[in-house]
Amino acid sequence: MNSLKNVRIYDNGGKTFDRYTAVYMDQPEYQPGTFAARGMSTNPFSPQGFGCSCVASPGRHLGKRIKFEELPPDCQRLVLQDISTEETA
Repeated sequence: MNSLKNVRIYDNGGKTFDRYTAVYMDQPEYQPGTFAARGMSTNPFSPQGFGCSCVASPGRHLGKRIKFEELPPDCQRLVLQDISTEETA
């Protein structure tokens, strides 16, 4: 079961369009050290935004680790949707 305590959030400071990455630490992938993740722009629900599922290895290469509360509201909403979708799957 996924919860916010199992999500690591990173912010690369705007170096790329997918500025934010949420790594779901309780959803490991086949390759060791990789996990289900979500890359997001500031506005992931906009047609000009970005909010794609991906696989990531947690770490500084994704940017600075931040708290969930520091994410923009739409990014928070997307992460919460991911968590609730996983719980009902």
